[in-house]
Amino acid sequence: MDKILVVNPFGAGDVLFSTPVVRALKQRYPDSFIGYLCNREVEALLKENPAIDELFFYTRGDFKKIRRKSYIRYVKTFFKALNTLRARKFDLVVDLSLVNQYSFIFWLIGIKKRFGFDYKKRGRFLTDKILVNSFKHKHVVKFYRDLLFKLGISDFKEETQLFLADFNKQWGDSFWEKQNLADGQLLVGLAAFGGASWGQNAASKQWPLERFARVAKRIIERYQAKIIIFGTAQDKESGNTLEKAIDDENVINVTGQTTLGQLAALISRLNIFIGNDSGPLHIACALKIKTISIFGPVDHRVYGPVGDRQRNVMLYKDINCRPCYKNFKTPDCKTMNCLLAISENDVWKAVETLL
Repeated sequence: MDKILVVNPFGAGDVLFSTPVVRALKQRYPDSFIGYLCNREVEALLKENPAIDELFFYTRGDFKKIRRKSYIRYVKTFFKALNTLRARKFDLVVDLSLVNQYSFIFWLIGIKKRFGFDYKKRGRFLTDKILVNSFKHKHVVKFYRDLLFKLGISDFKEETQLFLADFNKQWGDSFWEKQNLADGQLLVGLAAFGGASWGQNAASKQWPLERFARVAKRIIERYQAKIIIFGTAQDKESGNTLEKAIDDENVINVTGQTTLGQLAALISRLNIFIGNDSGPLHIACALKIKTISIFGPVDHRVYGPVGDRQRNVMLYKDINCRPCYKNFKTPDCKTMNCLLAISENDVWKAVETLL
């Protein structure tokens, strides 16, 4: 197999779940050229991966934005992308998108082998496919593994990977040098937000801020730890609220102040990461940082951290209505009982276990 294209247009967690696919393909076809089509926001998670030769940033969302501004520009951009992909002369595409637009384009430009998932009968342009109604009962990475089994690849390690760029490592080193850390001081990351892709229902994935604050206070008091608060620009107000609630000089709030690559560089230095089901959680997991993750409506068995269970503690409560995130549909939950059932003491016990 000379040239292979992997497609995953989703967010940070989903993209990191696909890194075992890239590794397995490179191991099976060591001399192959591997391209990866993704959204530009996750570039930092893939750019330094030694198994990937080229990144392509063509997603439906990007094209929709261009079309809203100018139809002529949209047409030009679309055909330019088409010609770029056609010129690479890919032999195989592993399409993880779950939609038919990508596989149609790959059929159109003449990629002969098109492997993917037939979700809601959207796989008609795939040459080889696995029927799925949703991802359930087992982890997403295992679904990806099954797809490679269909390709004849059996050597598949489920562990995710993330490689940091040197300039982000240097930025991270410089950041930590300025923090006046004590020798051996414990570094604990808090990602108390997340779920932006859920829109107005994002809060249904978030453990209460006041509980994060009380756990952070307890960690500082017991371990004299440094607490760093992570989040995106849209989390800035919540980040400030959390910082004020903890109210301690050992808190560093970088909410909305880092690029994705810089965020990963900071996470790579942590002793423990504590957070909701979100992209930063999977970044920490891929960097082999000990994690404590809090799961509400989402099934931890399907979307939880991948790898060593001794290093990744998942907290959840088996109540009757959980998990309510099914068939890729976002719940409209007002009670958040599954999250509220997780106590501060549950998180504290996990901290003590990992330490």
